[in-house]
Amino acid sequence: MKIQVKLRRQSGFSLVELLMVVLLLTIVVGALFTQIDRAQVRYRVEDQRLDMTQQEREFIDQFVRDLHQSGYPAASMYSAGAVPANSVAGGTFGLISISSTDVQIEGDMDGDGQVESVEYSYDATCQCIRRSSLAKGAAGPATNFTEVQGVIATTQDIFAAYNTNGGSVDISSAVTDPTTLKTIKSVRITLTTQAIGKDNDSRKDVQVTMTSIGRLVNNKE
Repeated sequence: MKIQVKLRRQSGFSLVELLMVVLLLTIVVGALFTQIDRAQVRYRVEDQRLDMTQQEREFIDQFVRDLHQSGYPAASMYSAGAVPANSVAGGTFGLISISSTDVQIEGDMDGDGQVESVEYSYDATCQCIRRSSLAKGAAGPATNFTEVQGVIATTQDIFAAYNTNGGSVDISSAVTDPTTLKTIKSVRITLTTQAIGKDNDSRKDVQVTMTSIGRLVNNKE
């Protein structure tokens, strides 16, 4: 008697099916890595924007503090008699000169009893704005600097001056005339910084703009 044994054929994935799985996995993994790459790019852009914002805020805060101290101490604060010239803020209540890109002031900026000559100036060559300070009467150029890099020129002036009524004072060219300086009660500073490279999502430059107004509290006339 013959016994017939039926062998079952084991079925598996065909080559076409395997290729479809590989294709689907490739699409999913590719999409995943694309999103990861975009997230990393976005992180770098936001990190740059945060750094620029912090730089601008610290610099502008320093400018406003300096304006508040400009003109202090004045000669009228001392009793009659000889007053050391280096102990009194000069200029017109501490304001020496001002233009749309440069401000020079004098005052005891840090409360140590020493009057300082401070200048805020924009340099288009390096695209930077710099704060330099030197003890009044000291010889030589200023050696104490603070600056913000990547400051670009825009349609808005870096510095603008206003009188008591909030009207604009023309400082398109440097103003040193005491009569005009006395009318200036507040100064606005506007900084726009630009990072190196562009935002890959929007294809635009990464820029941050901040503005603030400081009052010349010692200019009382």
